[in-house]
Amino acid sequence: MGSEMCIRDRGCWEAVKGYGDENGIEYNYYLPSGEDASDEDRETLIRQAVADGANTIVCVGYLYGPALAWAATEYPDVHFIAVDVNGFDINSENGTIPENVFCVTFKEEEAGYLAGYAAVKDGFTKLGFLGGMAVPAVIRYGYGYVQGADAAAQELGTNVQMNYYYGGQFYGDEKITAKMDGWYDGGTEVVFACGGGIWTSAAEAADKHDGKLIGVDVDQNYLGVEGVESGKYKANPFVTSAMKGLGAAVKNGLD
Repeated sequence: MGSEMCIRDRGCWEAVKGYGDENGIEYNYYLPSGEDASDEDRETLIRQAVADGANTIVCVGYLYGPALAWAATEYPDVHFIAVDVNGFDINSENGTIPENVFCVTFKEEEAGYLAGYAAVKDGFTKLGFLGGMAVPAVIRYGYGYVQGADAAAQELGTNVQMNYYYGGQFYGDEKITAKMDGWYDGGTEVVFACGGGIWTSAAEAADKHDGKLIGVDVDQNYLGVEGVESGKYKANPFVTSAMKGLGAAVKNGLD
């Protein structure tokens, strides 16, 4: 319920849904409404899930930290799987993780490294990184991407250009699209769009200039396929995605 789920949310939700179907377990989906959802909004969703009978709740994103600090104490018999949440998101003073919370974090720099390395090995020499907000996970993706591209360039003995920008938001809009138009018009060949729905602006610009995209978190190829089928894009812009195993991580937590 609420607004449209982002790429990361969808990846986690598909894992929950698949696990429930395989094991005959009931499941439901709750989503804060809008980009400006508050800690209270997230607490309300957790409260609703518990009222509906949930004994295990998957919370996705560091913004759930304060709500989890409250919920872990309020509902000691409920298990929480916190994806992309660390102890300091929950308890900023000492990073303590409550006993009924299972935190899942990733080394995004490794997936980002492989994306940058593969892009250069595939022949791209003018790359871009479009981050959402400069939060740790996005920063790690970006730094890894640059390092991977640099390593491949050194191996091939070629020069690589890199545009790097944080949009300061997790959604695409006219401002971000204009920025991407400038990149592609200036010769950028492929952009690693990393940060919620900000990829939509990169995809819109890529479609105008026959550019390419690298997805993030999950395999975003299906979005390109859907875009072509609906007539939104002339061609599928996605060449690959930097995946970090969200589904496997959620399944592991549920197990």
